[in-house]
Amino acid sequence: MLELDTCYTLSQVPYISYDALESYAEKIVGDFAPELLRNPGIMDVEGFLEYYLKLNVDFKRICLNNKVLGITAFNDGMVDVIDEVTGKPGEIPVKMGTVIIDTSLTSKKNEPRLRFTGMHEGVHWLIHRKAFADDNPFGPAGLYKNQYIAAKEGRGDYTRSTKERTDIDHMERQADFLAAAILMPRPAMRTAFRNFFKFYGEKPRRIVRGASIEDDCYAKQLPEYIAKTFNVSKKAALIRLEKLTAIVNRGYGCGV
Repeated sequence: MLELDTCYTLSQVPYISYDALESYAEKIVGDFAPELLRNPGIMDVEGFLEYYLKLNVDFKRICLNNKVLGITAFNDGMVDVIDEVTGKPGEIPVKMGTVIIDTSLTSKKNEPRLRFTGMHEGVHWLIHRKAFADDNPFGPAGLYKNQYIAAKEGRGDYTRSTKERTDIDHMERQADFLAAAILMPRPAMRTAFRNFFKFYGEKPRRIVRGASIEDDCYAKQLPEYIAKTFNVSKKAALIRLEKLTAIVNRGYGCGV
């Protein structure tokens, strides 16, 4: 496992640019599954969590309203889950290095969301262990019943919000970004992008919404193609494409 080499805030949250996170993602993919770095394909998220990060993955009903879909335990502790027999909430013990994923994601239709949630939790373990360490006096104590537990709220695959008011907001944003960059590595995305246009007999170019009917069609078709290629949700694929400026809105420095 390649550790993140960066500076940290007083509360031990990584202080790092998104460009640096892109580079880190490429190093991680190159270390775990080098064939996927430039060749578009489906990352083995379960293998990544269990064999690369050495995490124990478990499935429990975390809550009834899907507000929380995944939990990462950075230290031994207790976590609230829903009893599958009685339907009532109760505490269960968890060991350090455990990822719990909500059972609502185990259906076939939710597989892309399951994969993203699992990778999101794995990223927390990769880069946020210092923030949740039990000896960190400036860590996010009190934000959850057990301060050693980080949770992902079900806000959609990859939030577009640019406002980060708290350390938790910042860490969630980092986890979303890095999870997407690992599942859809930048070099492999370039290859998939070229393949998409090759199918239509065109040279690769930036897609500009509102520039033409053709571009508007491509702006819908490309995320579907990327989602299928990498087995992610269409929403995650679209936001990744937007982050890489492969799809932009009219007026984005395009002269149209």
